[in-house]
Amino acid sequence: MYSIVRVLNWRRPHGNGAFFPDAVPGPLPYSFPFGGSHAMTALPLLGIAVNHVNLFQALRDSDFMGILCVGACLVLSIISWAIILYKLVSLSNASRQSDDFLNTCMEKSGSLEEAYRLAKAYPQSPLAQIFRQVYFEMELENWFSSKSLSPEQRLMAAKVSIERVLERTITEEIRHLESYLIFLATTSNVAPFIGLFGTVWGVLGAFQALSRTGSAALSSLAPGMATALTATIAGLFAAIPASVFYNYFTNKIAIMITDMDSFSLQLANILQKRILTAEEEKH
Repeated sequence: MYSIVRVLNWRRPHGNGAFFPDAVPGPLPYSFPFGGSHAMTALPLLGIAVNHVNLFQALRDSDFMGILCVGACLVLSIISWAIILYKLVSLSNASRQSDDFLNTCMEKSGSLEEAYRLAKAYPQSPLAQIFRQVYFEMELENWFSSKSLSPEQRLMAAKVSIERVLERTITEEIRHLESYLIFLATTSNVAPFIGLFGTVWGVLGAFQALSRTGSAALSSLAPGMATALTATIAGLFAAIPASVFYNYFTNKIAIMITDMDSFSLQLANILQKRILTAEEEKH
């Protein structure tokens, strides 16, 4: 059975209209046999194609708009990777310091005052910052200084103050954890469209070049198509890591937010019990 390459070399003569092959040389190095026990083997051809891909040559052949699209995707990719590395380090430190804070300060310390002092050593821990803000801003000792309020009123006022400070501090910590993620989300959505725009622009230029030359040969179309597809490659190169790490970071932050909510409830219960105990000791 002839290979595809050989079939494409057949031509129709002027005679009886039958198809006759051109002079066919010996077996081709990479053919696609059909039928029998042979399987189609395209891997050698694929290896040759990959080895001959030259993105830099395609970029040099691009026009101004193609270079602009590739450059924009490259800038987005560089900034995205800087944010990715920063968030990997910062979120890892925040998670580790939160675990250390819970184990060292909240479980092993003998009092809230001691825990507050030790919490200074964990500046990147959201849990430590929540504890410090609540303990510092509430000023527990001053909750009972007013003689005009009944014990029930002072207890209710303390509860409202705790909830307000917890809500504000958690919101600030969430905003800090989610910083710069909007850029990753934007890159994952915008970069493919920038690459697509560059590709469409390049394809349009390639067909316009064909119309000017009047030749429909593959050798005339291939360079323009290669430069056009370079923009798509650049867009995907920027968008894929940004999308992957954006999902990873949002999932990790969601877990940390759950931990903050759980910790805030436990902290509120501890402080309310302390207030109630102080009221009972006064009376």
